[in-house]
Amino acid sequence: MTKQNKFVLNSNLNFIQLKLFDFSEEKIDYEKIISERLNKSPNIENINQKLFLDENNIFSYVNPICQVCGAHKIIKKGTITKNKQNINGKTTEFKEQQYQCKKCGKKFGICNNPLIGKNKQFLQEIMDKIPGIMKIGYQSLRKISKYFEIFLKIRISHQTIKNWSNKNHKETINNEEFEYSGYYLYDEQFLRLNGVRHYRLTLFDAILNVPVSERIVRRRIPKNTKKFILDSTKNKPFICLTTDLFPMYRNVADEIGVNHQLCIFHLFQTINHKLKVYYRRNKINKKQREDIYENAQELKNCFRQNSTKEVIGQFKQYLQNYMAIPVVLKDFIRKHIINHFHRYIQHLDDENIEKTSNKVENYYRQTNPEKIKKLYKTKNGILTFLNYQMENWTEKHIKIK
Repeated sequence: MTKQNKFVLNSNLNFIQLKLFDFSEEKIDYEKIISERLNKSPNIENINQKLFLDENNIFSYVNPICQVCGAHKIIKKGTITKNKQNINGKTTEFKEQQYQCKKCGKKFGICNNPLIGKNKQFLQEIMDKIPGIMKIGYQSLRKISKYFEIFLKIRISHQTIKNWSNKNHKETINNEEFEYSGYYLYDEQFLRLNGVRHYRLTLFDAILNVPVSERIVRRRIPKNTKKFILDSTKNKPFICLTTDLFPMYRNVADEIGVNHQLCIFHLFQTINHKLKVYYRRNKINKKQREDIYENAQELKNCFRQNSTKEVIGQFKQYLQNYMAIPVVLKDFIRKHIINHFHRYIQHLDDENIEKTSNKVENYYRQTNPEKIKKLYKTKNGILTFLNYQMENWTEKHIKIK
């Protein structure tokens, strides 16, 4: 026989007065209401919010409340003096009022002084300079320490700067909660953490022109990509995804079940690359090169049309002279373009779909250029830096719908 816990008062009360928010579409749960009311504990966290600074430079609470029992019977219990370095390299002296609760005897002081933040030696105004420096671009902690010493005459250790700037990122950073469009770009960038290859995954909103989310992973596999995209688009609209030609992206997009646009720019790059390899491996004279180049331009022009009907018509016309198509292009057309033709023309049916992934490529070039991709040591370090870069990019480039 299973045991059933019953709320004793529920069977002994004749009636209970309900509040307006107790009513909903579901059946009223009286036991839950009684339990919540009787077991409710006072929420006394962060209750001392308003500070007052008197003529003697003493910080005190406007209406002090005990942080333990929530009592209002509080007496003053002296002051403590604090000396902090300011932005001019000099010392600022101020005092903070101390209190004692008459009910429980608990002693407490000022715990939310915006002047000093959470550090022990410097004023908050110095800490506020760190994000601005990191948003400019990658700087080593020792370089930032040197900047403070040169320009502000303040000696701050690189470890202190690390403690100030580092945020507790596990593996993902998210941008602010905007009203995202549902038209996204996805790409990956490789980087090294302490010499080990990792990948930076980025989902980018094509309409707002801002990153949605970024994640650092060790392995470039479909499972990681799919999970990241689904996590990033949870409770957000999702209409179309634009990517480059990497085969894994096609499979992931199909599994998720969204429209998938392949990047036209990467298509043209792939064609050019295949021609260069073909030229290098075969003895081709100038006249043959010109003929192959002209044929490749005809293929590219098929995807430069203004409507789906025009693209299909141009492509059919191009294939009519199939025997004249160079061998190097025939294989690519047969194995790739014909199989995924519909993925290259999605943008012609919806003007909001980006036909290239150039926006996210540009974001990579500005936030994590080639020359610094191998300088990082920890995942938390790179995510902290990228988070500042994300904030800076958003401030400058966001396009509100």
